[in-house]
Amino acid sequence: MASRFDGQLRWLHKVRLYPTCAQERALVTMLRVTRELYNALLMQRRDAWTTRRTGLSSRDQYAQLTELREAEPRFASVFRECEDAVLHRLDLAFAAFFRRLKRGETPGYPRFKPAARWNQLEFPHGDRALKLDIVQGRVRIPGAGAVRLRKGRTVPEFGRAFLVTKNGRWYAVFEAHRPPSPLPASGCSVGIDRGIRVLAALSDGSTIENVRPGSRRRAVVARHQRALDAATRKDAAGRLLNRHDRARMATARRLARAKEREANARREWLHQVSREIVLRFDRIALEALNLRGMTRSAKGTIEKPGTNVAQKTGLNRSLLDAAFGMLATLIREKAEYAARTVIDVDARYSSQTCAACEHVCKESREGPRFAGVRCGHAVDADVNAAQVILLRAESPPMRAPGTARGRQHDAA
Repeated sequence: MASRFDGQLRWLHKVRLYPTCAQERALVTMLRVTRELYNALLMQRRDAWTTRRTGLSSRDQYAQLTELREAEPRFASVFRECEDAVLHRLDLAFAAFFRRLKRGETPGYPRFKPAARWNQLEFPHGDRALKLDIVQGRVRIPGAGAVRLRKGRTVPEFGRAFLVTKNGRWYAVFEAHRPPSPLPASGCSVGIDRGIRVLAALSDGSTIENVRPGSRRRAVVARHQRALDAATRKDAAGRLLNRHDRARMATARRLARAKEREANARREWLHQVSREIVLRFDRIALEALNLRGMTRSAKGTIEKPGTNVAQKTGLNRSLLDAAFGMLATLIREKAEYAARTVIDVDARYSSQTCAACEHVCKESREGPRFAGVRCGHAVDADVNAAQVILLRAESPPMRAPGTARGRQHDAA
C-alpha cells in the first residue's frame, strides 16, 4: 500500500510475527492497557464538557498521563510513545467530529472502544522503539522482548510502525519512505475496461481473467458459516447468549480466517495484474466508475420496494468479488512509483460506441460481441469499450453524448 506524505511516497511493509506464548500475553496486555487509556481519556473529556462545559486539551491530558504513569505501574509498563499515540488517536477522532459538524453534517460522537475493535499498537517513532537484528530474523519490542519475524523481503528503513493482531495472528507494519523508481519508457498506451466476464479487457485486444476468489471459496465459507450458526445461542429477542463460549469463538475464528484467505487470494492476483499493466504501458486510461452507486442495494423501502432484488444482489456480489476499486488503486500506486501516467475517463456510452467510427448505437452491442451497425466493425465488446476509453483519453473533449472531459493524473 502506498500514499503521499510531504511529497514523498509512503509504503507500508507488512511482516508476520511469531511471538511465544509469554510474548503474546505481554502484547495482549499492552493492547488492553492502551484501550483502557483511550476510553479513560474519552470519558474525561466527555465528563468535563457535560458537567462543567469546559474542554480538555491534549496538552492537559498529556501532563496527566505523566502523573498516571508515576502512580500506576500498569501504565508505566507500556512504552510511553504507544500511550502518546493513543492520545493523538483521540485528538484525530475529535478533529473529525468537529470537522463534520462544521460542514453541517450529523456526525457520531467519538465512541468507547471494545476489545474487538482495538487491535493495534502504534509506535510514532518506530525506528527508535523497534530494533531489528542484523539478519532481520527478530525484532525487539519494548515490553515483549525479541520476537521472531517471518523471513522474506528485507525490511527497508522505516519511521512509524504498528503491531497489529488479526484473527489470532500478529503482524508488524513498517512505514517506509521510498523515492520513485522510473521504469524505461515503453512508448505504449492502453485503455482498460473492467468487467465481470473478464476482469479487464485491454485496448490491444488482450483480456485478463477474473479468478473470482469469492465464488471459488463460497462452499468453504458457507460451511464455516453453518458451523457458526450451529454453535450460536440466542434468546427470544435475538441477543447473543454465548458470545464468550470458547467453542463458538474458535468457530468464529475459523470463519474469519477463511474470509481472510479469500481476501489474500484476491489481493495477490490484483497485485500481479496491476504490476504487469504498469510494466507494459506508459499511459493507462481507466474508466471513472461510481462503484458506490453500482453496488447499491436494490431492496428499496417498505413504501417503494425494489424490483429484481435477487438479480441485483448477485450482480453486486460479483462486482465486489472482482474488486474493481482495488485494481484501480493498485494500478495508480504502482504507476506513481514507476513514473507512469494514469488517466480517468468518463465511460458513459463506451459499450455502445464503435471504436472505428465512433458511432453510438445500442443495437451494436450483441451480448459479448460488438458489431458496428454503421461500419461493420466486429470485435469483442469489452475490447471495443477499452479502445473507446483509450480514444477518449487521447483526444479530449470526449465525443460521446453526455460525457465530460476526462481527468488526468500525471504520476511523473
